[in-house]
Amino acid sequence: MQMLLSRIGLYSERPVRLIKVLLPALVAGLLCACTQTSLNRDAVSFSLSEEAEDTSRVDGLKVRFDGMPGPDAVMRILVVNGMATDAHGYSFEVQREIANRLGEATCASDMVIDLDPPAFIAGRQDGDRFDLPPATLRVTDWADGEGEEPRIIFYELLWTPYADAFTDQFLAPFETDLRYGANPEWTYCGGEPDRPSAKERRVEGRDRPPRALLNALLKDDVMVAGLTDAVLSVGPLGAAARDAIRQSVCIMAADALEVPPRPLDAPRCKLSDETLARFGGVANVAAHLDQHEFTFLTYSLGSFMLLDSLDEFRLWPGDLGPPELTCRLIPALLDDTPVYMFSNQVSLLLTAHPHLGCDPDGSCDLYGEFGGRRLLLTDPRDRGRVGDKAGVCRAGSRLQIVAFNDPNDIMGYRVPDYLTDSPMIGRVVNVRVRNPAFWLPGLLANPVAAHSNHGNNPAILDFIIKGWMGEPGS
Repeated sequence: MQMLLSRIGLYSERPVRLIKVLLPALVAGLLCACTQTSLNRDAVSFSLSEEAEDTSRVDGLKVRFDGMPGPDAVMRILVVNGMATDAHGYSFEVQREIANRLGEATCASDMVIDLDPPAFIAGRQDGDRFDLPPATLRVTDWADGEGEEPRIIFYELLWTPYADAFTDQFLAPFETDLRYGANPEWTYCGGEPDRPSAKERRVEGRDRPPRALLNALLKDDVMVAGLTDAVLSVGPLGAAARDAIRQSVCIMAADALEVPPRPLDAPRCKLSDETLARFGGVANVAAHLDQHEFTFLTYSLGSFMLLDSLDEFRLWPGDLGPPELTCRLIPALLDDTPVYMFSNQVSLLLTAHPHLGCDPDGSCDLYGEFGGRRLLLTDPRDRGRVGDKAGVCRAGSRLQIVAFNDPNDIMGYRVPDYLTDSPMIGRVVNVRVRNPAFWLPGLLANPVAAHSNHGNNPAILDFIIKGWMGEPGS
Protein backbone atom coordinates (compact mmCIF):
# COMPACT_ATOMS: atom_id res chain seq x y z
CA MET A 1 0.00 0.00 0.00
CA GLN A 2 2.82 2.39 0.86
CA MET A 3 4.50 1.63 -2.51
CA LEU A 4 1.26 2.25 -4.38
CA LEU A 5 0.64 5.56 -2.61
CA SER A 6 4.23 6.62 -3.25
CA ARG A 7 3.90 5.93 -6.94
CA ILE A 8 0.81 8.14 -7.21
CA GLY A 9 2.39 10.85 -5.03
CA LEU A 10 0.14 10.49 -1.98
CA TYR A 11 2.64 9.00 0.43
CA SER A 12 5.62 10.31 2.28
CA GLU A 13 7.21 9.40 5.62
CA ARG A 14 6.69 12.85 7.14
CA PRO A 15 2.88 13.01 6.84
CA VAL A 16 2.63 9.47 8.18
CA ARG A 17 4.71 10.36 11.21
CA LEU A 18 2.56 13.46 11.67
CA ILE A 19 -0.61 11.41 11.44
CA LYS A 20 0.73 8.94 14.01
CA VAL A 21 1.25 11.84 16.39
CA LEU A 22 -1.94 13.75 15.64
CA LEU A 23 -4.38 10.83 15.47
CA PRO A 24 -4.19 9.93 19.17
CA ALA A 25 -4.40 13.63 20.03
CA LEU A 26 -7.46 13.97 17.80
CA VAL A 27 -9.18 10.97 19.41
CA ALA A 28 -8.34 12.28 22.87
CA GLY A 29 -9.70 15.67 21.88
CA LEU A 30 -12.98 14.18 20.70
CA LEU A 31 -13.31 12.25 23.94
CA CYS A 32 -12.02 15.00 26.20
CA ALA A 33 -13.82 16.44 29.19
CA CYS A 34 -14.60 19.81 27.68
CA THR A 35 -15.21 22.41 30.39
CA GLN A 36 -17.38 25.48 29.97
CA THR A 37 -15.65 28.53 31.39
CA SER A 38 -18.16 31.28 30.61
CA LEU A 39 -21.79 31.94 29.71
CA ASN A 40 -23.11 34.00 26.85
CA ARG A 41 -26.19 36.18 26.93
CA ASP A 42 -28.33 33.76 24.93
CA ALA A 43 -27.78 31.03 27.54
CA VAL A 44 -29.71 32.90 30.27
CA SER A 45 -33.46 33.54 30.19
CA PHE A 46 -35.77 35.15 32.75
CA SER A 47 -39.38 34.74 33.76
CA LEU A 48 -40.80 37.16 36.33
CA SER A 49 -43.90 37.24 38.49
CA GLU A 50 -46.21 40.23 38.06
CA GLU A 51 -44.88 41.75 41.27
CA ALA A 52 -41.18 41.31 40.40
CA GLU A 53 -39.11 44.11 38.95
CA ASP A 54 -38.25 43.84 35.26
CA THR A 55 -34.56 43.17 35.65
CA SER A 56 -32.07 40.57 34.50
CA ARG A 57 -29.55 41.18 37.28
CA VAL A 58 -28.88 38.25 39.60
CA ASP A 59 -26.87 38.88 42.76
CA GLY A 60 -24.31 36.20 43.54
CA LEU A 61 -23.47 34.75 46.93
CA LYS A 62 -20.48 37.09 47.20
CA VAL A 63 -22.74 40.15 47.30
CA ARG A 64 -25.04 38.48 49.81
CA PHE A 65 -22.14 37.25 51.97
CA ASP A 66 -20.38 40.62 52.06
CA GLY A 67 -23.67 42.37 52.80
CA MET A 68 -24.44 40.42 55.96
CA PRO A 69 -24.64 42.81 58.95
CA GLY A 70 -21.97 42.29 61.56
CA PRO A 71 -19.42 39.56 62.22
CA ASP A 72 -21.94 37.24 63.89
CA ALA A 73 -24.13 36.83 60.80
CA VAL A 74 -23.88 33.48 59.03
CA MET A 75 -24.74 32.28 55.53
CA ARG A 76 -26.70 29.03 55.86
CA ILE A 77 -27.09 26.80 52.78
CA LEU A 78 -29.43 23.81 52.70
CA VAL A 79 -28.44 21.15 50.15
CA VAL A 80 -31.06 18.61 49.02
CA ASN A 81 -30.00 15.39 47.29
CA GLY A 82 -31.44 13.86 44.17
CA MET A 83 -32.17 10.30 43.14
CA ALA A 84 -29.73 7.41 43.56
CA THR A 85 -27.83 9.18 46.37
CA ASP A 86 -27.18 6.90 49.32
CA ALA A 87 -24.37 8.58 51.28
CA HIS A 88 -23.40 11.95 52.67
CA GLY A 89 -20.58 13.88 51.07
CA TYR A 90 -22.21 14.31 47.65
CA SER A 91 -21.91 18.10 47.92
CA PHE A 92 -18.64 18.35 49.85
CA GLU A 93 -16.43 19.42 46.95
CA VAL A 94 -18.99 22.05 45.91
CA GLN A 95 -19.09 23.26 49.52
CA ARG A 96 -15.31 23.55 49.54
CA GLU A 97 -15.30 25.47 46.24
CA ILE A 98 -18.01 27.91 47.39
CA ALA A 99 -16.34 28.40 50.78
CA ASN A 100 -12.94 28.99 49.17
CA ARG A 101 -14.35 31.59 46.79
CA LEU A 102 -16.00 33.39 49.70
CA GLY A 103 -12.81 33.31 51.78
CA GLU A 104 -13.90 30.66 54.27
CA ALA A 105 -11.60 27.79 53.35
CA THR A 106 -11.40 25.68 56.52
CA CYS A 107 -13.80 22.90 57.47
CA ALA A 108 -14.17 23.79 61.14
CA SER A 109 -16.64 21.13 62.32
CA ASP A 110 -18.78 18.37 60.91
CA MET A 111 -21.63 16.29 62.34
CA VAL A 112 -24.58 14.16 61.23
CA ILE A 113 -28.05 14.44 62.81
CA ASP A 114 -30.76 11.79 62.53
CA LEU A 115 -34.14 13.28 61.64
CA ASP A 116 -37.18 11.75 63.28
CA PRO A 117 -39.75 10.33 60.87
CA PRO A 118 -43.11 12.10 60.77
CA ALA A 119 -45.91 10.69 62.90
CA PHE A 120 -47.92 9.46 59.94
CA ILE A 121 -45.17 7.02 58.92
CA ALA A 122 -43.57 6.44 62.32
CA GLY A 123 -45.36 3.10 62.74
CA ARG A 124 -43.98 -0.12 61.36
CA GLN A 125 -45.43 -1.87 58.35
CA ASP A 126 -45.21 -5.60 58.92
CA GLY A 127 -42.87 -4.96 61.84
CA ASP A 128 -41.23 -8.38 61.73
CA ARG A 129 -39.42 -7.64 58.50
CA PHE A 130 -39.61 -3.91 57.81
CA ASP A 131 -37.82 -1.10 59.60
CA LEU A 132 -37.80 2.57 58.65
CA PRO A 133 -34.35 4.21 58.70
CA PRO A 134 -34.07 7.93 59.43
CA ALA A 135 -33.29 10.67 57.00
CA THR A 136 -30.11 12.43 58.09
CA LEU A 137 -28.69 15.95 58.03
CA ARG A 138 -24.95 16.62 57.81
CA VAL A 139 -24.00 20.03 59.24
CA THR A 140 -20.60 21.35 58.14
CA ASP A 141 -19.14 24.64 59.38
CA TRP A 142 -16.69 26.61 57.23
CA ALA A 143 -14.44 29.34 58.66
CA ASP A 144 -11.49 31.42 57.44
CA GLY A 145 -9.02 29.67 59.74
CA GLU A 146 -8.56 27.28 62.64
CA GLY A 147 -10.40 28.39 65.76
CA GLU A 148 -12.44 31.04 63.95
CA GLU A 149 -16.20 31.23 64.18
CA PRO A 150 -17.93 29.81 61.07
CA ARG A 151 -19.39 32.31 58.62
CA ILE A 152 -20.79 29.65 56.25
CA ILE A 153 -22.73 26.55 57.34
CA PHE A 154 -23.92 23.86 54.93
CA TYR A 155 -26.82 21.59 55.87
CA GLU A 156 -26.55 18.57 53.57
CA LEU A 157 -29.77 16.55 53.66
CA LEU A 158 -30.00 12.87 52.77
CA TRP A 159 -33.68 11.96 52.48
CA THR A 160 -33.27 8.82 50.34
CA PRO A 161 -32.91 6.27 53.20
CA TYR A 162 -36.74 6.19 53.27
CA ALA A 163 -36.89 5.42 49.56
CA ASP A 164 -34.02 2.93 49.72
CA ALA A 165 -35.75 0.97 52.49
CA PHE A 166 -39.00 0.71 50.56
CA THR A 167 -37.16 -0.17 47.36
CA ASP A 168 -35.16 -2.87 49.09
CA GLN A 169 -38.20 -4.42 50.75
CA PHE A 170 -40.88 -4.17 48.09
CA LEU A 171 -39.20 -3.86 44.69
CA ALA A 172 -35.61 -5.09 44.64
CA PRO A 173 -36.13 -8.55 46.21
CA PHE A 174 -38.04 -9.67 43.14
CA GLU A 175 -35.42 -8.49 40.65
CA THR A 176 -31.96 -8.72 42.21
CA ASP A 177 -29.99 -10.13 45.12
CA LEU A 178 -28.44 -6.73 45.84
CA ARG A 179 -29.47 -4.74 48.90
CA TYR A 180 -29.96 -1.02 48.34
CA GLY A 181 -29.46 1.83 50.75
CA ALA A 182 -26.30 0.48 52.39
CA ASN A 183 -25.61 4.01 53.71
CA PRO A 184 -21.79 4.04 53.82
CA GLU A 185 -20.24 5.80 56.79
CA TRP A 186 -19.56 9.48 56.20
CA THR A 187 -16.03 10.79 56.58
CA TYR A 188 -15.34 13.71 58.91
CA CYS A 189 -14.62 16.88 56.88
CA GLY A 190 -14.16 14.78 53.77
CA GLY A 191 -15.81 13.88 50.52
CA GLU A 192 -18.25 11.15 49.66
CA PRO A 193 -17.24 7.78 51.17
CA ASP A 194 -16.55 4.67 49.15
CA ARG A 195 -19.53 2.53 48.18
CA PRO A 196 -19.73 -1.03 49.54
CA SER A 197 -18.90 -3.55 46.88
CA ALA A 198 -21.68 -5.53 45.24
CA LYS A 199 -20.34 -8.60 47.06
CA GLU A 200 -20.93 -6.90 50.41
CA ARG A 201 -24.46 -5.90 49.39
CA ARG A 202 -25.61 -9.33 48.27
CA VAL A 203 -28.42 -10.87 50.33
CA GLU A 204 -28.31 -14.59 50.96
CA GLY A 205 -31.44 -16.36 49.85
CA ARG A 206 -32.49 -13.88 47.19
CA ASP A 207 -32.65 -14.91 43.57
CA ARG A 208 -30.15 -13.51 41.15
CA PRO A 209 -31.79 -13.99 37.75
CA PRO A 210 -29.46 -14.56 34.80
CA ARG A 211 -29.15 -11.31 32.84
CA ALA A 212 -26.87 -9.72 30.31
CA LEU A 213 -24.28 -7.55 32.05
CA LEU A 214 -25.32 -4.18 30.59
CA ASN A 215 -29.01 -4.91 31.10
CA ALA A 216 -28.33 -5.78 34.73
CA LEU A 217 -26.39 -2.57 35.29
CA LEU A 218 -29.13 -0.47 33.70
CA LYS A 219 -31.91 -2.08 35.71
CA ASP A 220 -30.06 -2.14 39.05
CA ASP A 221 -28.38 1.26 38.90
CA VAL A 222 -30.72 3.32 36.72
CA MET A 223 -34.18 1.92 37.36
CA VAL A 224 -34.18 0.22 40.77
CA ALA A 225 -31.66 2.44 42.54
CA GLY A 226 -32.54 5.63 40.68
CA LEU A 227 -35.87 6.23 38.98
CA THR A 228 -37.85 4.57 41.75
CA ASP A 229 -36.94 7.61 43.88
CA ALA A 230 -38.83 9.79 41.40
CA VAL A 231 -41.83 7.45 41.47
CA LEU A 232 -41.92 7.41 45.25
CA SER A 233 -41.58 11.19 45.44
CA VAL A 234 -45.00 11.76 43.87
CA GLY A 235 -46.71 9.17 46.06
CA PRO A 236 -47.43 8.95 49.79
CA LEU A 237 -43.77 8.29 50.62
CA GLY A 238 -42.91 11.69 49.20
CA ALA A 239 -44.56 13.24 52.25
CA ALA A 240 -41.85 11.63 54.42
CA ALA A 241 -39.07 13.13 52.33
CA ARG A 242 -40.73 16.55 52.32
CA ASP A 243 -41.05 16.33 56.09
CA ALA A 244 -37.28 15.76 56.31
CA ILE A 245 -36.71 18.89 54.22
CA ARG A 246 -38.96 20.98 56.46
CA GLN A 247 -37.21 19.68 59.58
CA SER A 248 -33.92 20.74 58.00
CA VAL A 249 -35.24 24.25 57.37
CA CYS A 250 -36.46 24.34 60.97
CA ILE A 251 -33.01 23.34 62.23
CA MET A 252 -31.42 26.09 60.13
CA ALA A 253 -33.78 28.63 61.68
CA ALA A 254 -33.21 27.28 65.21
CA ASP A 255 -29.44 27.48 64.71
CA ALA A 256 -29.73 31.08 63.52
CA LEU A 257 -31.82 31.92 66.57
CA GLU A 258 -29.36 30.08 68.83
CA VAL A 259 -32.07 27.97 70.39
CA PRO A 260 -31.88 24.17 70.80
CA PRO A 261 -33.32 22.71 67.60
CA ARG A 262 -34.10 19.34 69.20
CA PRO A 263 -35.07 19.76 72.88
CA LEU A 264 -35.15 16.54 74.89
CA ASP A 265 -38.89 16.73 75.48
CA ALA A 266 -39.64 17.29 71.76
CA PRO A 267 -37.30 15.32 69.48
CA ARG A 268 -38.74 16.85 66.34
CA CYS A 269 -37.50 20.33 65.47
CA LYS A 270 -40.10 22.93 66.40
CA LEU A 271 -39.71 26.49 67.63
CA SER A 272 -41.65 27.16 70.80
CA ASP A 273 -43.40 29.90 72.73
CA GLU A 274 -40.21 30.19 74.78
CA THR A 275 -38.49 31.35 71.60
CA LEU A 276 -41.03 34.16 71.26
CA ALA A 277 -40.53 35.15 74.88
CA ARG A 278 -36.76 35.19 74.55
CA PHE A 279 -36.81 37.63 71.65
CA GLY A 280 -39.80 39.64 72.84
CA GLY A 281 -42.27 38.67 70.14
CA VAL A 282 -42.64 37.48 66.58
CA ALA A 283 -41.39 40.70 64.99
CA ASN A 284 -38.08 40.51 66.86
CA VAL A 285 -37.63 36.85 65.93
CA ALA A 286 -38.11 37.70 62.26
CA ALA A 287 -35.74 40.67 62.54
CA HIS A 288 -33.04 38.41 64.00
CA LEU A 289 -33.42 35.92 61.15
CA ASP A 290 -33.17 38.78 58.64
CA GLN A 291 -29.57 39.33 59.75
CA HIS A 292 -28.59 35.96 58.26
CA GLU A 293 -28.52 34.76 54.66
CA PHE A 294 -30.36 31.61 53.63
CA THR A 295 -29.76 29.76 50.39
CA PHE A 296 -30.86 26.46 48.83
CA LEU A 297 -28.85 24.18 46.55
CA THR A 298 -30.63 21.20 45.01
CA TYR A 299 -29.55 18.24 42.97
CA SER A 300 -31.82 16.74 40.33
CA LEU A 301 -34.99 15.36 41.96
CA GLY A 302 -34.25 17.40 45.09
CA SER A 303 -35.37 20.52 43.20
CA PHE A 304 -38.92 19.27 42.91
CA MET A 305 -38.91 17.99 46.50
CA LEU A 306 -37.70 21.31 47.91
CA LEU A 307 -40.26 23.53 46.17
CA ASP A 308 -43.17 21.43 47.33
CA SER A 309 -41.75 21.16 50.86
CA LEU A 310 -41.43 24.92 51.24
CA ASP A 311 -44.99 25.41 50.07
CA GLU A 312 -46.15 23.05 52.81
CA PHE A 313 -44.93 25.61 55.38
CA ARG A 314 -47.57 27.95 53.99
CA LEU A 315 -50.34 25.34 54.01
CA TRP A 316 -49.30 23.63 57.24
CA PRO A 317 -47.70 26.41 59.33
CA GLY A 318 -47.75 24.36 62.51
CA ASP A 319 -44.77 22.36 61.23
CA LEU A 320 -42.24 24.95 62.39
CA GLY A 321 -43.90 26.08 65.61
CA PRO A 322 -46.91 28.18 66.59
CA PRO A 323 -48.73 28.96 63.30
CA GLU A 324 -48.59 32.72 63.78
CA LEU A 325 -44.84 32.44 64.30
CA THR A 326 -44.34 30.34 61.18
CA CYS A 327 -46.36 32.69 59.00
CA ARG A 328 -44.22 35.63 60.11
CA LEU A 329 -40.95 33.72 59.74
CA ILE A 330 -41.57 32.45 56.22
CA PRO A 331 -40.66 35.80 54.61
CA ALA A 332 -37.51 36.10 56.74
CA LEU A 333 -36.43 32.61 55.66
CA LEU A 334 -37.61 32.55 52.05
CA ASP A 335 -38.15 36.03 50.64
CA ASP A 336 -35.58 36.81 47.91
CA THR A 337 -33.83 33.55 48.83
CA PRO A 338 -31.96 31.96 45.91
CA VAL A 339 -32.59 28.34 44.93
CA TYR A 340 -29.75 26.99 42.78
CA MET A 341 -30.82 23.87 40.91
CA PHE A 342 -28.25 21.44 39.51
CA SER A 343 -30.53 19.85 36.93
CA ASN A 344 -34.18 19.31 37.83
CA GLN A 345 -37.27 17.26 37.03
CA VAL A 346 -39.88 19.89 37.94
CA SER A 347 -41.52 19.80 34.49
CA LEU A 348 -41.29 16.01 34.29
CA LEU A 349 -42.95 15.39 37.63
CA LEU A 350 -45.58 18.07 37.06
CA THR A 351 -47.02 15.67 34.50
CA ALA A 352 -48.29 13.71 37.50
CA HIS A 353 -50.21 16.79 38.70
CA PRO A 354 -53.94 16.13 38.32
CA HIS A 355 -54.88 19.84 38.18
CA LEU A 356 -52.31 21.16 35.76
CA GLY A 357 -53.91 22.33 32.54
CA CYS A 358 -52.81 24.39 29.53
CA ASP A 359 -54.97 26.23 27.02
CA PRO A 360 -54.65 25.51 23.29
CA ASP A 361 -52.64 28.72 22.92
CA GLY A 362 -50.05 27.34 25.31
CA SER A 363 -50.84 29.43 28.40
CA CYS A 364 -50.92 27.38 31.59
CA ASP A 365 -53.11 28.39 34.52
CA LEU A 366 -51.59 26.80 37.60
CA TYR A 367 -53.10 29.04 40.26
CA GLY A 368 -55.91 31.22 38.90
CA GLU A 369 -58.73 28.69 39.14
CA PHE A 370 -57.45 26.83 42.16
CA GLY A 371 -56.40 29.84 44.23
CA GLY A 372 -54.18 29.06 47.17
CA ARG A 373 -53.67 25.35 46.73
CA ARG A 374 -50.22 23.89 46.96
CA LEU A 375 -47.39 24.53 44.58
CA LEU A 376 -46.75 21.23 42.80
CA LEU A 377 -48.55 18.21 44.22
CA THR A 378 -51.95 17.55 45.70
CA ASP A 379 -52.20 15.79 49.03
CA PRO A 380 -55.29 14.37 50.78
CA ARG A 381 -54.34 16.35 53.89
CA ASP A 382 -54.83 19.58 51.93
CA ARG A 383 -58.60 19.18 51.57
CA GLY A 384 -60.32 22.04 53.29
CA ARG A 385 -56.97 23.77 53.87
CA VAL A 386 -56.61 25.83 50.70
CA GLY A 387 -57.33 29.36 49.55
CA ASP A 388 -57.98 31.93 52.27
CA LYS A 389 -59.31 29.50 54.83
CA ALA A 390 -58.02 29.59 58.38
CA GLY A 391 -54.72 27.89 59.01
CA VAL A 392 -53.05 28.91 55.75
CA CYS A 393 -50.35 31.58 55.63
CA ARG A 394 -50.81 34.34 53.10
CA ALA A 395 -47.93 34.48 50.66
CA GLY A 396 -45.20 36.78 51.85
CA SER A 397 -42.08 35.43 50.21
CA ARG A 398 -40.66 35.22 46.71
CA LEU A 399 -38.04 32.59 45.97
CA GLN A 400 -35.49 33.32 43.23
CA ILE A 401 -34.96 30.14 41.20
CA VAL A 402 -31.78 29.73 39.16
CA ALA A 403 -31.89 26.44 37.24
CA PHE A 404 -28.79 25.12 35.46
CA ASN A 405 -29.46 22.52 32.77
CA ASP A 406 -27.27 20.88 30.16
CA PRO A 407 -29.13 20.13 26.89
CA ASN A 408 -27.30 16.78 26.75
CA ASP A 409 -28.72 15.79 30.15
CA ILE A 410 -31.57 13.41 29.39
CA MET A 411 -32.92 13.80 32.95
CA GLY A 412 -32.83 17.62 33.16
CA TYR A 413 -35.62 19.98 32.09
CA ARG A 414 -36.18 23.70 31.82
CA VAL A 415 -38.16 25.09 34.76
CA PRO A 416 -41.52 26.20 33.30
CA ASP A 417 -42.13 29.95 33.18
CA TYR A 418 -45.63 29.61 34.63
CA LEU A 419 -44.21 28.70 38.05
CA THR A 420 -43.95 32.45 38.58
CA ASP A 421 -47.75 32.36 38.97
CA SER A 422 -47.07 30.72 42.33
CA PRO A 423 -47.47 32.96 45.39
CA MET A 424 -44.00 31.79 46.50
CA ILE A 425 -41.87 32.30 43.39
CA GLY A 426 -40.77 35.74 42.20
CA ARG A 427 -38.39 34.85 39.41
CA VAL A 428 -37.22 31.85 37.39
CA VAL A 429 -33.85 32.05 35.68
CA ASN A 430 -33.06 29.19 33.32
CA VAL A 431 -29.38 28.88 32.48
CA ARG A 432 -28.23 26.65 29.63
CA VAL A 433 -24.82 25.16 30.38
CA ARG A 434 -22.44 22.54 29.02
CA ASN A 435 -21.00 20.41 31.79
CA PRO A 436 -17.65 18.60 31.56
CA ALA A 437 -18.35 15.32 29.76
CA PHE A 438 -16.72 12.93 27.34
CA TRP A 439 -18.21 13.66 23.97
CA LEU A 440 -18.17 12.97 20.24
CA PRO A 441 -19.11 16.25 18.52
CA GLY A 442 -22.60 16.12 17.09
CA LEU A 443 -23.04 12.47 18.06
CA LEU A 444 -22.88 11.81 21.79
CA ALA A 445 -22.16 13.49 25.11
CA ASN A 446 -21.99 11.37 28.24
CA PRO A 447 -25.51 11.88 29.67
CA VAL A 448 -24.46 10.90 33.21
CA ALA A 449 -21.72 13.54 33.27
CA ALA A 450 -24.05 16.10 31.69
CA HIS A 451 -26.50 15.41 34.53
CA SER A 452 -24.11 15.30 37.46
CA ASN A 453 -21.05 17.47 36.71
CA HIS A 454 -22.55 20.87 37.56
CA GLY A 455 -20.17 21.25 40.48
CA ASN A 456 -17.18 20.88 38.15
CA ASN A 457 -18.35 23.60 35.79
CA PRO A 458 -16.48 26.92 36.34
CA ALA A 459 -19.22 28.86 34.53
CA ILE A 460 -21.82 27.64 37.05
CA LEU A 461 -19.61 28.37 40.04
CA ASP A 462 -18.90 31.86 38.69
CA PHE A 463 -22.63 32.47 38.29
CA ILE A 464 -23.35 31.33 41.85
CA ILE A 465 -20.56 33.40 43.40
CA LYS A 466 -20.44 36.47 41.16
CA GLY A 467 -24.02 36.57 39.93
CA TRP A 468 -25.22 37.71 36.50
CA MET A 469 -25.13 41.25 35.20
CA GLY A 470 -27.01 40.74 31.95
CA GLU A 471 -28.87 43.47 30.10
CA PRO A 472 -32.63 43.86 30.61
CA GLY A 473 -34.48 41.41 28.44
CA SER A 474 -31.47 39.13 27.99
